[in-house]
Amino acid sequence: MNNDDQSMPFSALEPNAETGKWESQWRDLERVMHYLLQHTGEGIFFLTQDLVIQEYYSKALQEILGISNLRGRNLINLLENRIPSQIIENTKEYLQLMFRPDLDEEVINELNPLVETEFFYEDEWGIWTSSKYLSFTFRRVTQEKNIILLLITIKDVTEKILLSKKIQQTEEHTQKQMEWLVNILHVEPEMLKEFFIGVEQELANIEEILKNAKDTKNPRELIENIYRSLFIIKGNASMLDLRFFTDKTNQFINKVFKLRNKSDLNGNDFVPIVVSLGDMREILKEVQTIFKRISHFHNHFRIKRAYESELLVHSLKTLIISLSKQLGKAVKFDYKDFDALSIPYSYRNMVRDILFLLVRNTILYGIEDFDQRKSSNKDPNAIIKISSMINDGFLGLVMKHDGRIDRIERMIQRLVTYEPDENLPESSLEGIQVTQLLFTPNLQMDNERELEASYSMDMELLKRKLKEKGGRLKITFTSEDCCEFKILLPLRRV
Repeated sequence: MNNDDQSMPFSALEPNAETGKWESQWRDLERVMHYLLQHTGEGIFFLTQDLVIQEYYSKALQEILGISNLRGRNLINLLENRIPSQIIENTKEYLQLMFRPDLDEEVINELNPLVETEFFYEDEWGIWTSSKYLSFTFRRVTQEKNIILLLITIKDVTEKILLSKKIQQTEEHTQKQMEWLVNILHVEPEMLKEFFIGVEQELANIEEILKNAKDTKNPRELIENIYRSLFIIKGNASMLDLRFFTDKTNQFINKVFKLRNKSDLNGNDFVPIVVSLGDMREILKEVQTIFKRISHFHNHFRIKRAYESELLVHSLKTLIISLSKQLGKAVKFDYKDFDALSIPYSYRNMVRDILFLLVRNTILYGIEDFDQRKSSNKDPNAIIKISSMINDGFLGLVMKHDGRIDRIERMIQRLVTYEPDENLPESSLEGIQVTQLLFTPNLQMDNERELEASYSMDMELLKRKLKEKGGRLKITFTSEDCCEFKILLPLRRV
């Protein structure tokens, strides 16, 4: 609209034409206001009680809103489909209050829903093409104590909002990196490097699985393989007490878990998995960058091997405390006969994974909760004991617990139902039979499978690790209340 032809909207305020009193001053004022509305960078207009835009408005208003011919337009209709519907309703109520003379203007302005709002721009087909952040301010125009109009000013505050958001994101990211830094400082550099390598391998494995997803005839198997890799990452992160990485992996696991419970799967179902994979890679990359920045400090202040051994025991303690608390169980940890210094360097990572797996599954499946043990006249505090020894060219590791053995047997009987060809007795099973059954690949459990990880999946993983090193495992039920896992690793292969 060409504002040169516009006249002032305040006909009631104009001087009496017959007397001409104040006429000259009024015309001067009108010219000044007209000049201001032509050259101001803000959108300015007047609104009636019917919420209709008056003819006299600033030139910048059309540019800010991206709409021409604003005269006579209803403000609410103009805002619809351009800002969220809830804000539209709030704006209606707010404008009604602004036209009530019995309500204080300053108080009402505190309720302004358009202080900062995202305004969307449409093309000729009504499709959103872009958006800006706009700030609306409202002022009453009164005559003889009557509210006749509202003077509305609109500012484009997009740069301010985006800068504020960018600063906030930067601060949050910096804070997150500081938390990561604090969380990795306690971990010995070599252990972190091993962790990074392990995560990269598992993420590469997941990526390869996803590449073949569209060609597979068994998507369930793909999901289980992804599940397995994630639990390896989570286990290693938990062992090093890298809480932020454990939490992120849990989020990833939850997405995979939803797919496991879905009856019909298609390619689109794997999109969240691909996104999470990218997020995990990004976090790994950032943590590796932080590690490189602080690595020279580690080189100057290298920790002793004795402290490395303490870290392994500390990680197991942390696992036992956190998982026991989560499951309502009480566990004492006995490690006085465990000598981490006797573990060869090349076996250190593997021993850590093995002990983590056995301890975790013992708490999940083998140990009763506090009240159950108490009602059975057992010490409410279960015992998990680890020990090590060197004998006849072998490194020996023993993990013993006094959990409920029949609990394990019931789990094994459930596993049998998924393998009808297994000719195992339904009564108590000998240790060698237990080992064979637990090492049968791809066994599925029912509800217990959904706790932390599949016992069978973990045991299959353990079997593979031991086979690679020429090691072996023996499971012995030493009494009604004690189960012992003994692992032998050949030192000659180190």
